[in-house]
Amino acid sequence: MKTLAVVSALLSLAAGLAIPEDATPLEIISSRPLTIEERSSCPKGGDLPKGALQPTLMVPISKNLPDVAFGPTWNPIVTPNDFCTIFNLVIPSSGFNKTCTLEFLFPSHGQTFSPYIYNGAGHFTFTGYAFFSGATPETTYNNQPPPGPSPPSPPAVLAPGNAYVINAGPCFIPEGEASMEVSGALCSPDTDLVYLQTENMGCPIGFYVVISDPEE
Repeated sequence: MKTLAVVSALLSLAAGLAIPEDATPLEIISSRPLTIEERSSCPKGGDLPKGALQPTLMVPISKNLPDVAFGPTWNPIVTPNDFCTIFNLVIPSSGFNKTCTLEFLFPSHGQTFSPYIYNGAGHFTFTGYAFFSGATPETTYNNQPPPGPSPPSPPAVLAPGNAYVINAGPCFIPEGEASMEVSGALCSPDTDLVYLQTENMGCPIGFYVVISDPEE
């Protein structure tokens, strides 16, 4: 029943509709556009520099529906021990010999116009896949990309009103490659999360990669 409520809320978000009251027991953090007066400044570190990369494809998968392909979405969905979302990001050749910082920006409901659902203790896992591989619209839980390196020390908790560095290190794009696809899955043992990935509705929300010169 809870999974159906989450999927219903996801469909409502994707269609730009108001979240119905019967979407509970999920907590609706923001279900209407905010006025300019309601917005406050972005979380520390929550502003994006020019050229920041956002996902090229996001695909939900479900442990309880392991052979169902849900296809692309702009509304990532995570539910306890069931739904995860795989994120693909493409690192361009300009990342050669540079540092790539994977960030998760999570403004509070007073800092973004993007509606989102968040309910639970806030523990999440970040599972990496092999370089040059990623999800496709046909990806399912039983047909995930091959395993690869995962962030070594991601934050223990994600909570609204914060900006998080998930991993920072060499971009690893080989010399001569035009681009490199990297991907990973966001899952949780105890938290519901549905949001609209966007940088154009107040403070940016979701996963982004920032390319920078290595620290000397």
